[in-house]
Amino acid sequence: MKKSIFFITLLFLGSAAFAQYDTTAPYFKNKVLPSFSLLSLDSVVFTQNVLPENKNTIIMLFNPECEHCQEQLKLLLSLPEVAKTTNLVLTSTETLPKIKLFYNKFHLEKYPWICIGKDHKYFLGVFYKPKTIPVLAFYNKQKQLDF
Repeated sequence: MKKSIFFITLLFLGSAAFAQYDTTAPYFKNKVLPSFSLLSLDSVVFTQNVLPENKNTIIMLFNPECEHCQEQLKLLLSLPEVAKTTNLVLTSTETLPKIKLFYNKFHLEKYPWICIGKDHKYFLGVFYKPKTIPVLAFYNKQKQLDF
């Protein structure tokens, strides 16, 4: 009898271990610009509501020390049409001093269409579930994910 109970218990635990759960990133399910909260370089919280209306939006998850992230930003800065039509939101989970160094290195104060901040709630990392960085998400003027 004890062996039967042990076997049944083991069977239930084993099946629970192999149960599938949904690993789909939330941005595939909800294709609307996410409600985010970022900590600016002067430690003021800002949200998606500060973005100018009627413009496309690119959210870029980056690491200030990542060479690929730096190259991606250089590419975006080199495209004049991006500045005219797009809000660029740069977000990292690194420390504010590291983000500030990145900001200064690229003289981002010259680009009013760029918002940069720390994802202090770690929301966007969970929302996009990146495997690598940089991660870029493109949203159209209607705030819908644009593939």
